[in-house]
Amino acid sequence: MEQYWVWLSSVEGIGPKRFYQLLAEYEDPRNVWDALAEGPLPGIGPKTNAHLRAARTSEYFHRLFDKLERLEITPVTRISEGYSALVGEVYDPPTTLYVRGNADLRLEKPFAIVGTRRPTRDGRRAAAEFAERIARSGGCVVSGLARGVDTAAHEGALQGGGRTVAVLGCGVDIVYPPENADLYRRIIESGGAIVSEYLPGTAPMAQYFPVRNRIISGLSEGVLLVEGSMRSGGMITANYAMEQGRDLFVVPGSIYSPLSEGPNALLMQGAFPVISPWDIPEHYRWAERPSAKPRQDKPSDLTPEEEAVVRPLRAEAMTVGEIARETGFSAARISSLLTMLELRGIISKVPGGAYRA
Repeated sequence: MEQYWVWLSSVEGIGPKRFYQLLAEYEDPRNVWDALAEGPLPGIGPKTNAHLRAARTSEYFHRLFDKLERLEITPVTRISEGYSALVGEVYDPPTTLYVRGNADLRLEKPFAIVGTRRPTRDGRRAAAEFAERIARSGGCVVSGLARGVDTAAHEGALQGGGRTVAVLGCGVDIVYPPENADLYRRIIESGGAIVSEYLPGTAPMAQYFPVRNRIISGLSEGVLLVEGSMRSGGMITANYAMEQGRDLFVVPGSIYSPLSEGPNALLMQGAFPVISPWDIPEHYRWAERPSAKPRQDKPSDLTPEEEAVVRPLRAEAMTVGEIARETGFSAARISSLLTMLELRGIISKVPGGAYRA
């Protein structure tokens, strides 16, 4: 029965809505196969009927499963044991998910981290640190393998020794973006999975990514938006999370940063703000934050001049001119101090010609 389920879901023109309509009428996909032997299906357009009849051959059937086996792809249908009950709750749940790697999608403590493809340095760091803490707390990090925040989240989960799942907007046999080929491989080797509802060989197209975002949130108990504009893909996932009744968390940001528009708007709508990687494991009682140790003062290895420069940079990024106004030092002296501090790894340059501790 699972094979007939995969067969029907593979036919061009049979998306989740059409699939479930046929299921309601014929009870199971095998009956659809049998009905096609008698002619076109009533209530189905001529184009879709033509696709169905072309696919109703033993040659098509065996070619489909031979290809999946050759590419080491496991189809997980809604009637498969490994299908996620969480994703089954979403609107138009995927009929079949194609998986490379661990095909058991009943994930332990699943949590999604999403955000912009062009994060700030702090955004990339937050995604990685939150993902690592979730992984070390026994959670599974779900994201989309995209550039930026998604990549940082997968990397953080791997750093934490946990499982991570990437949901693609193309076939699972296509690495997208291509520069994530090594990350793709490590996700599978570490016990994670690459997942898509699209047939193998499906090229990445802009319209596929917003649709796949319902699966990212659907697989997860909660979603964290790190950074993103109001029209970003991360906001689409956040909106799906709210529709699906998932917990929604955001990393607050500057009211002047375009990349904080999305998270800050969601805060106004009641999303949970998080300021520490421990906030999410504590929320779900997956782990308990270690008690704070008493602070022990120790002598600084910075000179008084260096400390005067670094102190304001701990709070925000500043340009040479802004540091000069803050400290009263000459621009030449500040440039010299910044060079030495950067070489020692105490500060770093950030976009816009500014520096940060």
